Amino acid sequence: MPDRDNLIIRYGRIYMRLHRLLDRRMAAEGASLARTKMLLFIANRAPARAADLADFFNLAPRTVTQAIDTMERDGLVRRMPDPVDRRVKRLDITDSGRQVIKQTEPLRLELVRQAVDVLTEEETQQLDHILTKLDEAITTRLEDGVPSWPPCDAQV
Repeated sequence: MPDRDNLIIRYGRIYMRLHRLLDRRMAAEGASLARTKMLLFIANRAPARAADLADFFNLAPRTVTQAIDTMERDGLVRRMPDPVDRRVKRLDITDSGRQVIKQTEPLRLELVRQAVDVLTEEETQQLDHILTKLDEAITTRLEDGVPSWPPCDAQV
């Protein structure tokens, strides 16, 4: 039986390899994976706050502010006042931002399709089931509670 720690390490490595591959291939086509992901987030959750992006992507607020500044300068997003809290700005995507998604999303989706096409329909369903179970376990056992560290069986 495979070692569980190694399975998680392999899963992380595969994720990072795919992420780097997507980033390189999109950059070769003049697109940006990071920008596309942020634009998709804003488009799907508008009007979003910069703090929402920082939380979702686990980025420093300053990093998100710089990215938003650039996207706003490029006419891809616009800042709007929050109707409840005047200190907060909300983000919305512009028509130009939607056009960028329309141009870059097919490439990203095609690369993902090529990566997972090796799986049968049954394997895809199994992977979906496994990922759901892992996600639920992390949510209920780790995020909601306080995990013990180091693990009880760890050699110190």
